[in-house]
Amino acid sequence: MSCQSPSVQAVMQKTAKAKSQIDELENLVKKQDKAHKKFFSDTINSHLSEAKINDSREIYYGFDIKTEYTSEFSLDKIASVVTSVIKAAGKAMDPNVKQPATSPDAIAAYVDVVNAVAEAAKSSSTAAGSLSFSMNRMSPGLYGFLYASSMSIKSDDTFGSEAVTSTIIYYKFIESIDDIKNEAKYGAALIDYKNLMNMKTIQAALTDDLAAGKIDIDTWTKKDASFEKAIKTIEDRLKNAGWYTVSLYMTSGNAIATMPIDIDEKSISARNKEIALSAVQLLSQKGSLYEPVIHVTTRRIENGYF
Repeated sequence: MSCQSPSVQAVMQKTAKAKSQIDELENLVKKQDKAHKKFFSDTINSHLSEAKINDSREIYYGFDIKTEYTSEFSLDKIASVVTSVIKAAGKAMDPNVKQPATSPDAIAAYVDVVNAVAEAAKSSSTAAGSLSFSMNRMSPGLYGFLYASSMSIKSDDTFGSEAVTSTIIYYKFIESIDDIKNEAKYGAALIDYKNLMNMKTIQAALTDDLAAGKIDIDTWTKKDASFEKAIKTIEDRLKNAGWYTVSLYMTSGNAIATMPIDIDEKSISARNKEIALSAVQLLSQKGSLYEPVIHVTTRRIENGYF
């Protein structure tokens, strides 16, 4: 489908020459369709491969041409197209799959992505040109792909001093059941990870209680050993599921992408370390009985355990 900005439409309505030139420009863009489709398809396949998505199913494909003065940034026409595409994609998905976000805010956000891609295609900058392709995970199991390419004409007599640009925008939406499974897998891993962090917080607190004289060393030894065993079990479960913990993120060797932890890990870790270090300093003044606790806790601090 082709659409023109109001200012371009006004010029087209005034002279047959303007309409002819716009038609010719849009036809030139369409003639590149085969090459554009191949690039779009190849790039999508490359990105899906990198994301380890092997079960993609196309649920919507289409394209649109927008023609406007180069300086224009028209949203209205493209917004209606994108809105209908997203809603159509949602209806086409497997009914057992969680539906994509189709709230006004979500659609508005994606409209912005479409226009950013279109503007990148219009730019002569090499840096901006790399943004003319876009892959977005819109919801678990639903990915949206965009690609845009532009051609321009300049005729002072017909359009004035500014060039007119036609941009063809390709849309593709795919469904992936594997992605939804990974989402569920991530949810379970996140529960484990939060629990792991909580247990390490309790270990630091136990050491603080020992230093403050609230518990004796036998109680500390038994409880710490119990938590250490539980933590090891969780870490093994995360590792066997393909998840690995790193600072501020939890990543997977077979996951779609790095997924951020929704907790303030850095603050928790720093606080645990501070509590443990303070406890060690107090315990070091209490005699040789506490040397095993000091040794274990100091090693944990040095190794970034907390």
